[in-house]
Parts: sequence; C-alpha cells; structure tokens
Amino acid sequence: MSEKALVNPQEMENILVRFGEEVLELLDHSEEAGVEKIVEIISGFSRDGEEAFNTNKLQAVMSRMLVKSLQAGDTVFVRISHAVYLATRGVVLAGNGPQGRKLAEMALRRVGAVDLTDRVVEAAEILVAVATVSVNVHGQFICLGKQTFRH
Repeated sequence: MSEKALVNPQEMENILVRFGEEVLELLDHSEEAGVEKIVEIISGFSRDGEEAFNTNKLQAVMSRMLVKSLQAGDTVFVRISHAVYLATRGVVLAGNGPQGRKLAEMALRRVGAVDLTDRVVEAAEILVAVATVSVNVHGQFICLGKQTFRH
C-alpha cells in the first residue's frame, strides 16, 4: 500500500500485528466503529509516518475494498467466515482444551488469522454456556412440542 516496499517479511508481520491490535481495540471499545474509522487506521499504517500519496484517494479505495469484502457473496468473506465457523465448531465439539484449540488454530491458519484463536475460544465458550442454559430452560418445552405435533 505504500510506495516504500517492505523488504523484510518480519517488518510486514509487525505492521499487520499492530494494525490488527488497533482495529480490535477500536471494535471492542467504540460503538461508533465503522468502515471510515477502520480505513483511517489502515491508511495510517500504510503511510507509516510518510506523506507518500494522496490520503483521501487512498482512503476512498480502501473503503470500497473493505465494504466489498464484507458482503456475503464475496470470496474473501466466504473463506474467512467459513474458517471462523470451523474454528468455533472445533472448540464447541472438542472443548476449550488443547484439542479444541488445535482445531481452532488449524482452521484459522488457513486464512492467516491464527492470532484470533483466543478470541474464538472465548466466543465458543460463551456459545456453549448460552446453549446449555437454553436447553435447560427450554428443553422440556421443545420435547413437549415435538410430542404434540406427532399426533
């Protein structure tokens, strides 16, 4: 994204980690987080302190790309959402121990999101807790409803 090429893969990795942390921080703590704020963060990292190109033009391009990639039919969206689904499913079925974490990591590694393993495990734990409560509260009603409809 910058005119200055990143020669070192470690430098690229560091920038992506910093970017990811800032975006996650924004999404976790701001109710008004939207495409514009995310693009602002992305464009800040792409410049990395230099005014190498027209920021407004770059932000408009990034905004269009981000909005497009968040649409349900987009290839990137499909691959990432499927990987998150598989990771969550692995934790739900195998538990939050080493096996579940390994399944989550394997699924997330395919899309370069292995750093999100802890968040997926945490979300899966919440999902299991909600499902357990739901079954305990509504389970009897669901079973009664099925018996009623069989007649």
